[in-house]
Amino acid sequence: MSDPGSRGFDLPRHFDAKKAGAYDEVIPRIIPGYDILHRLTSNIVEIETGGQGRVLVIGAGTGTDAINLCRSHPGLSATGCDPSADMLAVAKRKIAEEGLEDRIDLKQGDVGELPDNPVFDAATMILVMHFIADGGGKKKLLDAVATRLKPGAPLVLADMFGDRDSPEYKDQETNWRNLQITAGIDPQDVDKSIRHAAKDTYPITEYRLSELLDESGFEVITPFFRSLMFGGWLARKKTG
Repeated sequence: MSDPGSRGFDLPRHFDAKKAGAYDEVIPRIIPGYDILHRLTSNIVEIETGGQGRVLVIGAGTGTDAINLCRSHPGLSATGCDPSADMLAVAKRKIAEEGLEDRIDLKQGDVGELPDNPVFDAATMILVMHFIADGGGKKKLLDAVATRLKPGAPLVLADMFGDRDSPEYKDQETNWRNLQITAGIDPQDVDKSIRHAAKDTYPITEYRLSELLDESGFEVITPFFRSLMFGGWLARKKTG
């Protein structure tokens, strides 16, 4: 596991057993469009791979992405990596309940700890990179992903993005707060979550994201999801 400082903050400590146990119930109320984001991700992977091959799931969490992919597409298998043992414990239980143990492999740790040969036909990285500061950490992560993808393979990426100091971002944050409250989350918890986001997440502009992806060997960066300060993009590893 890499130095937590390169991440931005201590992810395993943050995503402890308590948060892991509540994650699947809470996160759709926090992220506007969470369910459609995952449906779009699964659909894009199917189109890009023809429903066949190996998928790398970065930030496997409680297993939602890997399970959705393998349940919907019998020709796919997945390797999921995540630094949080507590999140992976939930994922392991859910995978067993789905009978997918033979098609989903879980690894605790970072992408950079996986074998560095290009064996994966696709990768997903949903709501992960905004936890990493843009002081070399984001680039290092994208480099590690690119190393493990076959030429031309897709990366489906979703993250918080934008200029946090801009008036537009502040308007989005106001809307985000209200949406969480109307979804039934206590206003004090919402404000705590927003303070956490301000302290422990590192959104970048779409332009900066495109720069980083290009530098790490990705091209054809296509937006596919927008919801306030959350966005999704499809990129492909360069073939030359």
